[in-house]
Amino acid sequence: MAQSKHVLYGQEKAGVALNKSVYDNEQIYRFGTPPVVSDYEHTAAQLVDGTAGDTTLHQYADGLSLTMYPIVGQAIDKPGASTSGMDYGYDQTDNDGIQLCMSDSTVKGREGIDRFTVGKQAFEAELTFSIADVSGTDDCAFGFAKVDVHRAAIDDCDEMAVLNVISGDIKIETVLNDGTTSTTDTTDNWADGETHALKVKVSKAGAVTYQIDGAAPSTTATFSFDVGEVVTPMYYMLHASDVAGAIIFQKLIVKSDKGSLEAASELD
Repeated sequence: MAQSKHVLYGQEKAGVALNKSVYDNEQIYRFGTPPVVSDYEHTAAQLVDGTAGDTTLHQYADGLSLTMYPIVGQAIDKPGASTSGMDYGYDQTDNDGIQLCMSDSTVKGREGIDRFTVGKQAFEAELTFSIADVSGTDDCAFGFAKVDVHRAAIDDCDEMAVLNVISGDIKIETVLNDGTTSTTDTTDNWADGETHALKVKVSKAGAVTYQIDGAAPSTTATFSFDVGEVVTPMYYMLHASDVAGAIIFQKLIVKSDKGSLEAASELD
């Protein structure tokens, strides 16, 4: 269940600014129950059918909302439930995959909750998940990307900073201002069936750092988002010919210095 701090009844006093600590600054989601999956693409009611490019909204009981973009047509139209979490492996087919974002480019979003403007506060996101067969991943990436239209290829992101599991190698991949993808091999690895936590942290100034299971990568790279860029937690997966099998999401943590800037817009 999402853990957050809320204003208590009667706590707000006239003429007194609320302390920063009463605002949400950490959200923890555990993928404990199946989400409600609904059509997001069309104004008229339509069943979720896995059509390539048709976005769907995944709404969890603990408040997590994810927008999913199928890269090619999907026979599977929702994640599979397991006792460990939710399986986002989807169709087990070469060059098949999905993109998930917390905040979609077609909506206002929630500043400081599901999208973050670089320069307003520091923020981070960490996803804990398992991969059944790592040789089956052309891409299995998590981090931050610019709030933008969905991309069928991760290299087409306008701006991003992610940790990407490619055939068991954990790599740092970044893109700045629609440029070419920069790739750095951390020399850390992911074996079949293992569970790991990938974390990407962004300073208020935009500088990005990374953690794997709470520790810095063995080899890292420097990168900074542009100040003023609006980014959101993003996951991207593409199967290789060997296919990855089950990819079980177990926990997502999203943190920031100030939390919701919609509620705390007067605080600095």
